[in-house]
Amino acid sequence: MSSLSNADFNIRIQRYILLGGVVLFLIKCLAFFLTNSVGILSDALESTVNIITGFLTLKSLQYVARPRDHDHPYGHGKAELITASVEGIMIAVAGVLIIVEAVKRMNHPPLVSKLDTGIILMVVTAIVNFAMGRYSLVVGKKRNSIALISGGQHLMSDMLTTLALAGGLIIYHITGLQWIDSVLALIFGLIIIYTGYNVLKTTINGLMDEADEAALDTLVSGIRSGRDVSWVNIHKLTCLKFGHVSHVDLHLTLPWYYNISEANNQIHGLKQLIRSYLPDHDVDISIQAEPCQPAMCSSCSVECIHRSEAQNSNQDWSRETLTGNNRYSIHQKDKQNA
Repeated sequence: MSSLSNADFNIRIQRYILLGGVVLFLIKCLAFFLTNSVGILSDALESTVNIITGFLTLKSLQYVARPRDHDHPYGHGKAELITASVEGIMIAVAGVLIIVEAVKRMNHPPLVSKLDTGIILMVVTAIVNFAMGRYSLVVGKKRNSIALISGGQHLMSDMLTTLALAGGLIIYHITGLQWIDSVLALIFGLIIIYTGYNVLKTTINGLMDEADEAALDTLVSGIRSGRDVSWVNIHKLTCLKFGHVSHVDLHLTLPWYYNISEANNQIHGLKQLIRSYLPDHDVDISIQAEPCQPAMCSSCSVECIHRSEAQNSNQDWSRETLTGNNRYSIHQKDKQNA
């Protein structure tokens, strides 16, 4: 598997997860037909969502694996976010259906039988879900795949509800209180709706081009530690993620007397530094070079004969200053207005 690309590896993992989801659904259906438990039915209904979203996720990963083209200069990564959004909606719909079925059966609880067999089958499916969900999360985080991460979160949630369901069925088996089965289904329906909400919230943030906060913190720390003395100032640093492709944009201030070749060398060095701190990303970097201004002399450490004043302070290269506007331009305007 080590010879596979990130995209091909993710696709292979998702195929296994989809196959596992089909097997678990069949086991849960068997458990429902043996027991006639609405709680087990609710878990089986959620498994249908697992299968449908698993298939959609597989197709999205195959689409995302396509190389960048003229129409998609940042790649096809947002297909993962769209699929994950559909998954969040379908999870929530499954939760609503479960609650509706539980309410209908609340007043007319069905006869439940063979609970011991049903409990064993549900525990088995929970263990398998845990293994698949955990692996999907680990691989998704390592390879920056929102589709595998959201799928893993769904499987882990499914595992928890299945274990809770098994615990409730044990109580039902001991006490014989029929209403417990419907109450359990109601609780699980609410939990499933909440899971769908969390998945949808995460994917919507991605579709709205929310900044990659973790990557930004990494870049700020890396730029600060690897800074070249000729980098007079950096501002408007942004980092956005489009599936497995990341886009970094910033403005770099260099001494005004640098020629094109010197400026290009500094831009090339900064790009290498950025890529070294984002080794697992397919990074697209855009750097706009700007000339320095007299207002920067007081905090500039470049040995320069063109100074308007001596250096008397050091720049604070924090996240706020690197991602914000050019504060020196603002100071310059203030001086001109005064």
